[in-house]
Amino acid sequence: MKLGIFSKVYSNYELEIALHKINAQGMSTVQFNFANVGLASLPKEINQEIILQIKEAIINSGVSIAVISGTFNTLELNEEKKVENQQCFKNVVEAVAALAVPYVSISTGSLNQEDFWSSHPDNHTVRAWSLLLESLAWMLNIAKDNQVTLVFEPEQANVVSTAEDALKLLQDLDTPYLKVLYDAANLVTPQDHKDLLGKISKTLAALKEHIAIAHCKDAFVTEQKITFAPVGKGNLPIKEYLNELSKVYDGPVIMHGLAEEDVAHALNYLN
Repeated sequence: MKLGIFSKVYSNYELEIALHKINAQGMSTVQFNFANVGLASLPKEINQEIILQIKEAIINSGVSIAVISGTFNTLELNEEKKVENQQCFKNVVEAVAALAVPYVSISTGSLNQEDFWSSHPDNHTVRAWSLLLESLAWMLNIAKDNQVTLVFEPEQANVVSTAEDALKLLQDLDTPYLKVLYDAANLVTPQDHKDLLGKISKTLAALKEHIAIAHCKDAFVTEQKITFAPVGKGNLPIKEYLNELSKVYDGPVIMHGLAEEDVAHALNYLN
């Protein structure tokens, strides 16, 4: 497996400098965010100059881009904002194709209109599922037109929150342009606190054929709640997770949920 990191961890630097720093720390790939070139994560415009800047930084640093972030609330209810999201998402996918990156990461959204990374009591209703399928229909058309694959991440706060939800979504849509972004920290729950590795192994077994990208972040999991933490600073069995992951997957593993000052500790822990 190839170890990488979110490029946004180094967003205080010019892109090429950031990638050189990542390379110097022994990592060889990133999940890229357009914030690293001074744009919004979902930009209203991505000009050719930006594309060339990114290409040059990749070549000069030797750090590849495994996946590009294209997240927004797929359950957006404001029609004007929804139209804007469609155009901005199209911009991202077209840029991804121009950069020859295979994957765009997406969210399965939330009916929480203030923060789509936060839960809503109606996220697991028929309405929410229908809204998700409606959004994914046009998103997948854009992906197909550009020969790019979308990767979604089961998250507790989103519509797709379990391995079972993920398999249902893949079955409902039945397309080669949709795969899973696997993150163990987002699939365990407080109910799993006594057997975290058991839950991880179970979900990996269920999703193994569909995983295109994997994340690596840590968490403190107790009977009451989950609090995310930098790698090596929680109680998630990270090393065991990566060992189990390696049995079914050999692609990029992208660290996130940490600050730049946490990276050295995380790398020492993993090594």
